[in-house]
Amino acid sequence: MYKTLITCFILLICSFTQSYANDLEKTETELYEEAVGLFDQKKYKQAIRAFRKIEDLYPFSYWAMKAKLLSGISHYNMGDYSGAASDMDNYIYVYSNGEDLSYVYYLRVLSYYMQINKVQLGQQTAYKALELATEYINLFPNSEYTEEMKEKVKLITEHILAKEYSIGRFYLKRGEYLAAIKRFQNIISNKDSSYFPKSVSCLIAAYSALGLDLEAEQYKSLLARNIKGSDEIPHESKQT
Repeated sequence: MYKTLITCFILLICSFTQSYANDLEKTETELYEEAVGLFDQKKYKQAIRAFRKIEDLYPFSYWAMKAKLLSGISHYNMGDYSGAASDMDNYIYVYSNGEDLSYVYYLRVLSYYMQINKVQLGQQTAYKALELATEYINLFPNSEYTEEMKEKVKLITEHILAKEYSIGRFYLKRGEYLAAIKRFQNIISNKDSSYFPKSVSCLIAAYSALGLDLEAEQYKSLLARNIKGSDEIPHESKQT
């Protein structure tokens, strides 16, 4: 049994060594073209392995840089958003002056965006995606993707506020009014959010329950001004 395992291990090493020996006989360009061929055929797992070989054999080269980008796109197209984000993080770290940097940052935002959890779950990834989308807008204000990033910021912000609202409602129902107030106050700084009027209404309820009538009246006035300043109260956004 032990000898059999040793034999299999030796054969595996020999096969691996032969494979790399064959690759060394090809130029970097030839290896890249073969990898791109697999990518074009949507054979993403094979393409990723081929791109990785280029990075191993020719680290920090131009084609290794291109291979890293296409490896990330391959992961993204497979639905492996964590792998795509990792590839883009590595690209930014290694090729900080890469020619595709704007697109790499863009794909990194999308990779995190696609991993955002439902409102009922933790939202660490949502906060990270919001941070990266904001960073993108600041770094590449004239990019063709900037407007899309601005929309992503709005969508992610609304998603995060949905989580804050759900927690606030939970505390309000339990009679934990101070905790509820803190959550709703986090929301009302975003007056364009669909959760703004509902959060103000909840603040009125929380302060009234605490017997703080002056504060409740202030929020009633704020709600009245908001309703008067708009044609209608925005509908609750769809929770993901």
